Amino acid sequence: MSFISDEFIQSSSNVGSYFKPKKGVNNKVRILSERAMEGYVQWTQDNKPMRWKYGENKPDADYQPDSRPRKFLATAVWNYDAEQVQVWEITQKSIMDSINEIARDPDFGHPNRYDLKITRTGEGLETQYQIIPHSAALLPEVEGAMQNPGVNLEALLHGEDPFA
Repeated sequence: MSFISDEFIQSSSNVGSYFKPKKGVNNKVRILSERAMEGYVQWTQDNKPMRWKYGENKPDADYQPDSRPRKFLATAVWNYDAEQVQVWEITQKSIMDSINEIARDPDFGHPNRYDLKITRTGEGLETQYQIIPHSAALLPEVEGAMQNPGVNLEALLHGEDPFA
């Protein structure tokens, strides 16, 4: 028996609580939330995000000069690569528009009924995302996570850990 297991050494490093599509690979997720949290995010002088819900007043803070609020969606997802529940905070309009278009298509409907394959290409301002819906059987671990994702998205609004 070794001090450190081979599985640990060979596993993906630093799997976190937040999903961010990796460049150049098919990132596959299943949306778990019944409804996405809709809001705005703006960064403060001390480089911290301030979030507030859509339709609510912007909180007072010392915001970065020349910054402006950006729309965001937050949802719990099952990340197949990480094999865990993560929070996906979406600020890219192209991703929001793609998911909205797919969800409004009667052939697909709500995005917790199918997987999404997300491909990210480019860098910086040239970054592009392609979202493809993928019909797949609901795996038991994903179904369990869907019934109880263990995520409090409201915590994001207070700068707290949504998994606490």
